[in-house]
Amino acid sequence: MFNKIKKIKNLFLDLLFPIECLSCGKEGYFLCPDCLEKIPFVDKFTCPVCGKPSLYGQTHQICRRKTSLDGLVYATSYKNETINKAIKQFKYNSIKNLGKPLARLMIKFIENSGLKNFFAKNNFILIPIPLFFLKQKNRGFNQSEVLADEIANYFNWPIEKDLLKRTKPTRSQTELTKGQRSKNVLNAFKVKNKIGLLNKNIILVDDVFTTGATLNEAAKVLKESGVNKVWGLTLAKD
Repeated sequence: MFNKIKKIKNLFLDLLFPIECLSCGKEGYFLCPDCLEKIPFVDKFTCPVCGKPSLYGQTHQICRRKTSLDGLVYATSYKNETINKAIKQFKYNSIKNLGKPLARLMIKFIENSGLKNFFAKNNFILIPIPLFFLKQKNRGFNQSEVLADEIANYFNWPIEKDLLKRTKPTRSQTELTKGQRSKNVLNAFKVKNKIGLLNKNIILVDDVFTTGATLNEAAKVLKESGVNKVWGLTLAKD
């Protein structure tokens, strides 16, 4: 019932306020192709722990004691005004249609950077970071799942959306300090089915990487279940 009321409300708002590009105001787009084209990609890969350059964003050997992630790749910077605004509208105003253009940005980055071959030859499986079921019900969708679906469909990569579960509600990470973020997501995930995970390689998909607390906690749980390597793939890094 709640989702039906929300859909009717959104339809009514669309009639009153035509869809406009959130960057330039062009009608008919939430994010028009011209503005999407102007968003700059990152120009180098960096270690998720120390931030120094590394091959394809792999975690440096010396940094591995501080994270369960074997690497991290992200398409652009969260400081970009258009990206910042788009992600907030996508998540907090539940504009699901922004998922397609934002995923296209990630897809183009993967193709242009050489990551396509790197991920394909290592047989990675995509897993979107899950939301707690009440939060997903309230939002109407999981933004990470929307992005992961688009990427998986485009590259024909395997995706698993039921292996990883969020076990408890957590506060928004944007409200917390670095130390609080780690405590906030501690024991927030569990693997639903460990069969077949042994020695698999996983890509965790999320929208934004800030301190890495969420991705790290999810990676830790997956590795405890026998996964070989876990990488993070996000649209942006703060």
